[in-house]
Amino acid sequence: MIKKILLTSLIVLFSAGLLGCWFYFVGSMSAQGRGQAVCRNVEVILLDSLESAIVDRAEVTRQMEKAAIGRRTVAIDLDSIEKRLRARGEVMSAQVFTPDEGTLAVEITQRKPIIRFEKGSRRWYADPEGYLFPVTNSVDVPIVTGNIPIHADSTYRGAAPEHDREWILGMVSLARYIDERPFLRREIAQIDIAGDGDIMLYTRTPGPAIIFGDYGDCENKFTKLETWWKNILPEVGERKYRTINLKYNNQIICKQL
Repeated sequence: MIKKILLTSLIVLFSAGLLGCWFYFVGSMSAQGRGQAVCRNVEVILLDSLESAIVDRAEVTRQMEKAAIGRRTVAIDLDSIEKRLRARGEVMSAQVFTPDEGTLAVEITQRKPIIRFEKGSRRWYADPEGYLFPVTNSVDVPIVTGNIPIHADSTYRGAAPEHDREWILGMVSLARYIDERPFLRREIAQIDIAGDGDIMLYTRTPGPAIIFGDYGDCENKFTKLETWWKNILPEVGERKYRTINLKYNNQIICKQL
């Protein structure tokens, strides 16, 4: 009886050992297979593509294909790729991973440009938080030209520089006010900074230039502009006045051609 129990125990232990070896062998072969897997596909996903279109998906895809296609998946430095992507001013965040053995997936959250500054050859976008970054692709936002008091170089990206911050954030607040109102967003095409610092607005449809003054008191100034558009412009037409001035309290000053 005792011999029978011992024999049964030995058989069980032997079987368990064989089963363990089999699982180890299969696992090792699977791991070895994963280690030899080659990247054959790149997927670039813009998580907020309906809200912003500043990142060129095709360009990023080409760069990722150049960096990954044909390489062993386990040899691809995902952290390094993420850092390179986040170094692009228009990218807010990036996640790079391998959902399967042959695919490199890239998920990008874009910054939303709300205003564009052009000072000679230097051009920057700013997002709603005042983050400044170089222009790489064209986006339909108000363009600011003229006497722009920004002293950053053309490659600058980051929070508004301290010595320019107040003015940049003021212009961003003006741009946010425009962006939040569909009619203004459609109508205001360009902003120019005059030599005396006054903000000049130019519309897409023909009409006089609008002297806005500084970026403060947006609501009151745009209320006066709406009064002009609704009540005065239909009576006088587009070509009677050269400028309309909104910078003074409770009045609109019109200068004829």
